[in-house]
Parts: sequence; C-alpha cells; structure tokens
Amino acid sequence: MRKKVFCVALALLMCLMIAVPTFADSKPETSDRAVIGVTFGLKHVSGSSYKMWATILNPGEQNVIANLILYDASYNYITSVSRSSSSSVFYLGKNVTLSSGTYHLRINYVGDTVSQTLEKTYSI
Repeated sequence: MRKKVFCVALALLMCLMIAVPTFADSKPETSDRAVIGVTFGLKHVSGSSYKMWATILNPGEQNVIANLILYDASYNYITSVSRSSSSSVFYLGKNVTLSSGTYHLRINYVGDTVSQTLEKTYSI
C-alpha cells in the first residue's frame, strides 16, 4: 500500500513539475488599444486672441470622444469644443477672445478602453 501511495505521489509531483513552468511562461495579453496620448494647450495668437487646442494620439484606433473646455478662475464655463473620431491622430481647436486673468483648460476624453480628465491653468 505504501508503495502505491509513493508512486501516485511521485507521478503527481512529476506532473506538477512539467505543468508549472508552462503556466509560469504564459504572459497576459496586452494591447496598444489601451493607450491614448493627449497634448493640449492655450496658445496666444495676437492681441486678445487665443487658440485652445488638443491633439489626440490614438494608436489603437479606438472610438474616442474628446471635449476641450475653458473655464475662468472661478470655474465658470466660457466655451468648449468637442470631437469624436477613431482616427489614429485627430485634432480639435477653437479661437477665443480673452481678457487678463486666470483660466482653466480641461480636456475630457473617453475611449473604448480608457477615459481621463486633464487640466492646465493659465494666467494671461
């Protein structure tokens, strides 16, 4: 009886020794669809004219909706521009007239696998 138990235990140990390295080598699948790059800003054009802009890098060509929103210092809404695209790169922008003060530029974007809100503050 002891001999049978020993043989079964040895067989199980050998099976584990073969199977465990196989499972350890398996890597989780990753995708560039989870990556979206965003650059955005407020650029002085001339006088009191400014351009709010954003460039979306979308290598996985997800369906992305981007909203670029401008607020004053107290977070009162001034204006916005939105765009949706599944292109690998797309742009959104809008010209605005601003007086001196503090402004908050916020971008919200939502893709198939990712969403984020980013913000920058500007003093003019």
